Amino acid sequence: MSKPMKYGVISSIVVVVVAIMFGKEMWGVLMDIQAEGGLEARIALVAEGSLRESVSAPGYVEPVSKVDISAQISARIVALAFREGDPVKKGDVVVQLDDRNLKAQLASTTARRDGERARLEAEKARSAGPRQSLENALRNLERQRKLFETGDVSRQALDDALVRSEELQATVAATAKTLGALESSLAASEAEIERVREEVAYATMRAPIDGTITRLNAEVGELVVVGTMNNAGTVIMTVADLGRMRVRVQVAEADIVKVQEGQPAEIHINAFPERVFSGVVEEVALQRTLTAGGGSQAQSAGTFKVDISLDTEGLKVYSGLAANADITIKEHHGLVVPTQAIVERKRDDLEADLADSPHFKDAQRVVPIIYRDNDGVALPTAVKLGASSLTETIIEAGLEAGQSVVIGPYKTLEKLTNGETLRKDATMIGGPGRPGGRRSRSGMSVRIGM
Repeated sequence: MSKPMKYGVISSIVVVVVAIMFGKEMWGVLMDIQAEGGLEARIALVAEGSLRESVSAPGYVEPVSKVDISAQISARIVALAFREGDPVKKGDVVVQLDDRNLKAQLASTTARRDGERARLEAEKARSAGPRQSLENALRNLERQRKLFETGDVSRQALDDALVRSEELQATVAATAKTLGALESSLAASEAEIERVREEVAYATMRAPIDGTITRLNAEVGELVVVGTMNNAGTVIMTVADLGRMRVRVQVAEADIVKVQEGQPAEIHINAFPERVFSGVVEEVALQRTLTAGGGSQAQSAGTFKVDISLDTEGLKVYSGLAANADITIKEHHGLVVPTQAIVERKRDDLEADLADSPHFKDAQRVVPIIYRDNDGVALPTAVKLGASSLTETIIEAGLEAGQSVVIGPYKTLEKLTNGETLRKDATMIGGPGRPGGRRSRSGMSVRIGM
């Protein structure tokens, strides 16, 4: 026999002898190690608390008052008094367009108006003679008619007086039409002057509100155009009041009936990850906004626009920041446990007394249970669930305040059985609303009574 094999046999004999001599003590140590082992478990305490049922919706931050400044005439920019980010006051000149052509047109139209006014005055003066001649002709006609009746004049004299009066009447009527045409032309010239004056005024663009220039789309020298029905006009800049901000979110149509004006909301802005802002629902749209895609209106998915006021808490919040709002639609009070403590088991796999719990409905085949920590031993407990969020659930029956429940890890909950030994995590997680506990953002309720 070789030396290595010889020493191996001797070592094995020594181990067996030691095991026989100290078997009782060794077995006790192994049992203690097994007892101290068990399944790793994280524990939470059942506690009285509140749970917010809420609707979450994505959106973006925008000012309550925002004005896009567009050109009302087509012209070239000659001056920009302010730059992007500059504050402005209502009435400040922010854009100056080239108005030289407009001023020349105004001067031309004014001169044409003055000429037409002079022609009208001259025509009025010329019309005075025919009117006076007509009056004399009418008087003469009347005299000739009376003389003809007494036989003092011939029929020819009466006819000549009648023709003369008719000619003068025609002349006066033509003069009146000419005066009317001149007056209409003068009125058109006055209207044209007013229009050009307005266009000249449009060349000087002023800030319509107090605010900040949040966007500048054009520079000096660029030509701006007026929008039409088919083509959008040039938006030169945007002025917004950043002192009053709101969040415009899109709420799914399945949740919109629960959202009402006046409901509080928690707002999470991506640019401020450590801060939660508050707000209130101000306006709920009555018309659905269809998402991009094909299909009929009845088949297409859609959302509803909801405006929420934003309390910026004195911070400078930029327009257009992405945000998410949790709108509180209802608040529940009772015993609260982390939702992850609830596990589902087939009813047929449970012990008879547990499967027959009155907390379960007769038709349920898969039932919710919670494992309690009973002095280091897992004890399955039937529970009746109330309202639930993505992170917390109200327990209506089956548990009492102060009891400990197993909330994880998932691999432990998946294979946990009645009487299983638990090895508690070194970190004890407090129950909702208790010191050390965590309150996560609540989502839309997914369980309302079971």
